[in-house]
Amino acid sequence: MDLRAAKAQFRAEMKALRAELSPAAHEQQAAQAASVLLSLPQWSVARVVCLYASFKHELGTHRLLQTALGEGKVLVLPRARPDGTLSLHEVSDLSSLTSSHLGILEPAPDAPRRDVPEVDLFLVPGLAFAADGHRLGYGAGFYDRLLNQAKPTAFTVGYGFEFQVAPEVPVESHDYCLHAIVTPAGVVPKVSR
Repeated sequence: MDLRAAKAQFRAEMKALRAELSPAAHEQQAAQAASVLLSLPQWSVARVVCLYASFKHELGTHRLLQTALGEGKVLVLPRARPDGTLSLHEVSDLSSLTSSHLGILEPAPDAPRRDVPEVDLFLVPGLAFAADGHRLGYGAGFYDRLLNQAKPTAFTVGYGFEFQVAPEVPVESHDYCLHAIVTPAGVVPKVSR
């Protein structure tokens, strides 16, 4: 099986597993994962955090968005651009988020822009993650391009259910490797950075 087919199969399997979880299980696991992330020292020291609004069956991020604002952090969310890149925009009120053509909540086009190197912590979605920090995204490469612009001290963390962490995932040379993955069960791998 070639790499493209392997990625497509992996994506389909993970989407199906996520869809099987009940709403109650989703909510419980989102609360557990949020507690794990919020206990990390990297969260505590981060002043500018780039989060995302969870979509469909992704592990929920709403509590994290609320907490970031409540703690006075600068909250930025990505907005997909027609050229295949993500722009980052500051969000101070979650009710200001608008629905994209895909149904994903994102900042309004006129929300204040932020530069990628300003971000101290990036929360990164994915369909599968490997223990070594590699991730399998949705296939458009948005986050690979974004994270390659991050400052060297930025902490990049994947966010997903425990079953989304595999021994390895199919990767290509341009795929960005994360520092850690947070699941409801804890952090993979254990990070010291």
